[in-house]
Amino acid sequence: MNGVRQLDERAVEVLYQCLECGHCLTWCLPQVDIATIVETVRTRLAQAGRHPAPLEEIANTTRQHHNPFGEPPSARARWFKGKTREATGTESRLIYFVGCTASYRETAIAESTADVLIDELGMDVTLLEEEWCCGSPLLRTGLTEVGMEMARHNVEALNTTAGDTIITTCPGCHRTLTQDYPRLGLTLNKPVRHLSQFLATQLDRFPTVSLDGLVTYHDPCHLGRHCKIYDEPRAVIQRVTGDRLVEMQRNRDNASCCGNGAGLRALFPEYAKTIGSERLRHARMVNASYLITACPFCKNMLNSLTDTGLVVLDLSELVIRSIRSHSVPK
Repeated sequence: MNGVRQLDERAVEVLYQCLECGHCLTWCLPQVDIATIVETVRTRLAQAGRHPAPLEEIANTTRQHHNPFGEPPSARARWFKGKTREATGTESRLIYFVGCTASYRETAIAESTADVLIDELGMDVTLLEEEWCCGSPLLRTGLTEVGMEMARHNVEALNTTAGDTIITTCPGCHRTLTQDYPRLGLTLNKPVRHLSQFLATQLDRFPTVSLDGLVTYHDPCHLGRHCKIYDEPRAVIQRVTGDRLVEMQRNRDNASCCGNGAGLRALFPEYAKTIGSERLRHARMVNASYLITACPFCKNMLNSLTDTGLVVLDLSELVIRSIRSHSVPK
């Protein structure tokens, strides 16, 4: 970052292998924030046109379609349309910022979240008519120009949409809205809460589920180390599983990454799979039958690598299943 080393092609490759998970800060006594350094240098590399070629395609796709998957914007809320979801009360008006992964790849998370908030808790929930990618994948990989385009649009859309609180299910979105937007000079006029934070205030409204195995929880990097949200997801899990939660050896600020962060899966998929497989091994070491996370990215990665012996669920999916069936069938 200080320019004391010439960044050859190997240096660029190594810089783009960092997950920016923040785990180094857990153990680094002088608190050298390597993730921020990496992100800063990536931005300089991208501005100089030295970023990996696949990132250019991601930037162009996101600019054109407003999501990195290249899906049509008109299909973003496809999972929501056609459903009858009458709010039973107006104790809180919520704006659900869904995120790209839950909108297009892990729609069960979006559906479960809407079911819990609207059908079960009676909340008045609104989706943005034109939600764009929050910008996190772009900001993490140094593509700040396109990331700012996404951010400015979302801030204007959120600030002009009626609601009291913005709810996120994606930790990447949560971190971007609560930390990156203010850092970039963008101000939201409503508070932002992750779903786990909101559900933790509603514990007495959830039943306890009868499980046929132990449950463990994977801390997403953006939610845990970057946003310091550790207790709320655990409180919800403890409530709906009847104290069936067992911790993996590496948990909270010492949790390992799922492998799906900061562009690693797109650029170095085999490395990402190796890291994700290691996290699944941690879950099996405590004899867990269920691996719960609170991140669409984490669920997508871990679920793609697991076998039939370990069920991977998002927190929203666990809660809605416990409410509706009082059991979580495999």
